[in-house]
Parts: sequence; C-alpha cells; structure tokens
Amino acid sequence: MSVVKILLIDDDEDDFILTRELLYESTNRYQYELSWCNNYGEAIALMLRSEHDLFLVDYRLGESSGIDLLNEAVKSNCTKPIIILTGKGDRKIDDEALRFGAADYLVKDEINSRSLERAIRYAFEHHKTLKKLKDSENKFRIIFERSKDPMLITDFEGNIFEGNPAAFEFFGLGKETFLTKNATELYKDKATRTRFTCSMGEKGSVTDMECEFVDSKGNVKYGSLTSFLQITQHGNNELYYSMIRDLTQQKLNERQLPPEQKLYAIERISKNLALEFYDPLSNIILAIDELKISIGNPEELMLLDIIKRNCNKIDQFTLQLIKSTEPPLVNLKRTNLNDLLHACTAQAESRYDIEVEVFFMNDGPVWINADEDKLGYVIHQLLKNAVEATVGPCRVSLKVEESEGKLIVEVSDNGEGISEENLSKVFEPFFSTKPRSLGIGLTQVRRIIDAHKGSISIQNNEPTGTNILITLPV
Repeated sequence: MSVVKILLIDDDEDDFILTRELLYESTNRYQYELSWCNNYGEAIALMLRSEHDLFLVDYRLGESSGIDLLNEAVKSNCTKPIIILTGKGDRKIDDEALRFGAADYLVKDEINSRSLERAIRYAFEHHKTLKKLKDSENKFRIIFERSKDPMLITDFEGNIFEGNPAAFEFFGLGKETFLTKNATELYKDKATRTRFTCSMGEKGSVTDMECEFVDSKGNVKYGSLTSFLQITQHGNNELYYSMIRDLTQQKLNERQLPPEQKLYAIERISKNLALEFYDPLSNIILAIDELKISIGNPEELMLLDIIKRNCNKIDQFTLQLIKSTEPPLVNLKRTNLNDLLHACTAQAESRYDIEVEVFFMNDGPVWINADEDKLGYVIHQLLKNAVEATVGPCRVSLKVEESEGKLIVEVSDNGEGISEENLSKVFEPFFSTKPRSLGIGLTQVRRIIDAHKGSISIQNNEPTGTNILITLPV
C-alpha cells in the first residue's frame, strides 16, 4: 500500500497535532504521512516541489489567507489536490475556495476522522477526474489549433467564443476581430444560418451541410459544415462545436469542367450502377419462375405474380437507364427538314391538346444531313414537354431560319417556364421536376443534337413559356 504524503499548512501547531490524531484514528492510518508548515513563503515553495500528494490549507494564515495561497499555487501550476480548512461554516468562503480550484473544504469544528478521510478520498477522485478532463481538453486544444479545417465554437445566438487559426485564415480576419463577429455575419445568406440552428435544435447535430460563406473581402467561400451540440457543465449554456471543410476550390473546378465532361461522368457512373443491378435482378426473375412451377397455392402464386411484375418494371427501368447512357448512333441521310417538321407537328396535334404554328424560311425543301428518326424524336420530345408544362391549351411556335451557314430551329411555348436555378440543369441526366420521371428525355435530345454536330440551348420567354434554339449544319 503506497503512503499518501499530506502537508498541513496552518500557523497553529495545535491544529497539526489534532489533525495527526484524526488521521491516526482512521481505518487507513498507516496509509497517511502528515507534515506541517506554518509559513506562507515556505508553503508555496513546498507546494511547487510536488513532494506531497495533497495539501490541507487553513483559511487563516497570518496576514495572508488560504485563498491567496490557493490562488497563487494554482496559477503557478500546482497540480496536487488542495483542501481548504475554515474555522466556521461560511458559504461565501466555501464558494470562493471552489471557484479558485480547491478540491473540497472542511469546517474545523465539524472535522472527525471519518469526515477527514472522506474528504481526502473525495479530493483524490476529484483530482483524477479533473486531470482526465484537462488531458482531454489539452488533446482537443492541440487538434483545434493545428487542424487545417476551420473550427469555431458558437452559441444559439451566434456569439463566437473561440476559433482556430484555420478559421481566421478562411474568413480573412484576425482573432480579435473574428471573436467580435456574430456567426450570422459569416454566411452569405442569413437564411442558411437559420436552417442550421433549426437543425441543431431538432437533432443536436449537423453533418456535411453545404453552405455559402463570405470572407472579410466579400468573396464567397463554399464549405461543408459539420457541428454538434455540447451543454456546459452547469447546463446554463448550449455551445455549437463546428468544423468547416473548405469546398471552394472544388466548386471552382466543377464550374470550370466542360458540361460534356460532367455529362459523360454522370452517365458512366449511372451505367455501371445499372449493370450491377441488372444481373441479380435477372436471377430473381428466374428464381420466381422456378418457384411458380413448384407452388400450387393460388394465394402464394398471386404474391409471386406481384413480385415478378414489379421486378419486370425494375428490369425495364434498368434497361432504359443503360440505353440512355449509350451514345446515340445516327444514320445521316439527305433529309428535307420541312417535311420532317410537318410530320412531327401533325402527329403531335393528333395525339395531344396542342396547337403548333410553323414558320418556314421558304416553301421549298430545306435539305440537311440528318437521322430522320432521331431528329423526329427530338421534335416530338420538345412538343410533348411543352404540353406537360402548360396549364390549359398549349400553343407552340416553330420557326426555321438560316444564319451564317447554319439552320436554326426555334421552338417557343406558352408554358409555365423554368426556374432560373433549374435552367442550367435541364439537360443533365436524371434531372426532372416532374414526379415519377426518369429525367433522361432532354439528355437524349442533347446527345442526338450533338451527334448531328449541332447545339441546343434553352431560355425563359417573357412573360411566360420557354424558348429552345436548335442549331444544325446546313
């Protein structure tokens, strides 16, 4: 059993004798070794040598007080537990002792061997807990300071309590200025901060929330925000510990990537996923057919039919997905564009509630090299989309003009138009605002036009509808 070395700091020798007797009466009397010091200057020197395991400090020490000694010892990095001894119960002194770092306090008139031993045990447990917390805090502080990702600590109101060097650099602010800011000022859109606090309030955390921030020069920064909620020890405050993964360069690179490369990257991934689904799905359908042979129960057969029907739907969807990612093969032939457009509009008017007004640049034939079926699909798809985007009778204007050696086909409708944020996405694969839509119709349209060495663009009309321009080589 190791011996606990205790130093009593008290200007009254009688108290030393009494304390020694109390320790001797304890059940662990051979575990304690008590020393005595009655001088403030000598006491602080002994406390900093770390030769003792615990200190008992009297509140009255001549001209100074035990609180003064406690305060100086803690500030001088004394790491051992300290118990304050008071002559009488005084709540103010007790609170002051604990605030300055005392492990416990005891009233001399109420001390007995049992209470003294309990206080010593408690002080050691308290010291161990504090040491663990301090070690954890030191580790966190090292990670916090050295992290390359911006980190900050805020509360619900947006008050900033701390930030790391990476955060100061990310927002282009010095530490002093940064700590005077409100977190709401760091976001480009104040509604983003509101969305963040709502999520923190509901879930207590946020994971990889993409946000737009603004630095001191007004530059927009992009980041992925991850946060968790920490309630302070006394439960009087909720702190948000947040880390920002800088996505600014990544976003800039994505914007600089040609649309064609984006398109083909998305399609390549989609095709690989679809192929992965196709084989196991085929095995499931075969297994269902085998089961139907061996099962005679009508109810079970009905359930198997339901399973197979839905598997077939997924199978068709998968095949359609694979087909949509394959480059269209076009068979270019000399084609009269006027005849092709007449045929497409007549078919659309007979199938849909649509009125198409066609304006040709001349009454004679307009010859182009085209795949009649594929180009017909394009016109049909655009007319169909116009019908689906229109509430009430759909009216479409279809014009053909020649400019700088190229043919321009302009398709304008009176539909609801497309939101500004979606205009740049309409030709992306699997993007759709329509329910239960695969979102590959306009992607196929674009790929067919690309295969004809042409181009296609879309914009909103004023006050309603959209305007689509298809450019084709003569």
